[in-house]
Amino acid sequence: MLTEVKGLVIRTVDLKESDRLITVFTEEMGAVTALARGARSLKSRKLASTGQFCYSSFVLWGQGDKFQVREAELIESFFEIRDSIEGLALAGYICEVLSAVAVEEAERDLLRLALNSLYAISKKKYSFEKIKAAFEIRCATILGFMPDVLSCHICDRREGDFFFDIMGGIVECADCRDRRVMEHQEHPDPHEAHIICILTEGAKSALAYSIYSPLERLFSFNISDADMKLFARAGEEYLLNQLGHGFKTLDFYKSVARD
Repeated sequence: MLTEVKGLVIRTVDLKESDRLITVFTEEMGAVTALARGARSLKSRKLASTGQFCYSSFVLWGQGDKFQVREAELIESFFEIRDSIEGLALAGYICEVLSAVAVEEAERDLLRLALNSLYAISKKKYSFEKIKAAFEIRCATILGFMPDVLSCHICDRREGDFFFDIMGGIVECADCRDRRVMEHQEHPDPHEAHIICILTEGAKSALAYSIYSPLERLFSFNISDADMKLFARAGEEYLLNQLGHGFKTLDFYKSVARD
C-alpha cells in the first residue's frame, strides 16, 4: 500500500553501505519509521531529502510499522542550522524531544512547533535561549500539560514577582506564598514536595505568551536578559519534569551553549 505524507526527519540511522533508516514526524500519522534504500549514495534522489532536520514529501510503501521510502522530495532543509554547533545542538534536542513524545496519530501543532523552531534557529532572528524556552513550554502545552500562569492561583493577583510550582503547574504571588510557608511551618506535611522557579513579572508574561500566542508569532516578544534567564529555567524545568526524564542532546547543548 502506498501512502503520501509530509514530515520532518527527526532521526537517522545508517545501515549497510548506503541505506538509511529514518524516523519521520508527520502531520497525518505521527512518527513513522521507514527504510530508505540507497539514500546515502551520492547518486540517490533521496539523499537530500532524508537527512536529519529535513522537511520533505514522502511516498511510503508498506503498512503497520514496516515502511520503505519509494519517493522523497525535499521541501525545506533548514541548511543554516549547521552554521553553528550551538544551533545544531539545539535542533538535535528538539528532535529528540519529538522522538520521546511521538505517537502514531496526527500531531499537527507539534509538527508546526518544531518546524517554526528549526526555522528560527536557521535564520538566527532570535536568541537560542528564547527559542529553546518557548519551544519547551509550548511543547508541554500541546502535550496536555498546560500550566496556569496568568495569575496567582490563590488570590488572582497578576502583577509582581511569583513562584512557579513546576509539578503543580501553577503560580503563586509572593504574599500568598509567604503566608502558606508560615502555615506549613506550623503544620508541616512530610509528603509534600515542590520544585519552585522564581518568576519576575516579565518572565511570567513570557511564559503566558509562549502558551497562548499564535504559533507563527511564538518568538515575537521581548524581555530583559535577567527575565530571560528565569524564563529559560522555568521552561526547561517544566518540560523535563512533566515528561519525567532528561535528554542527552540537552546535556550536549548546554556544554556548547554560550553564557
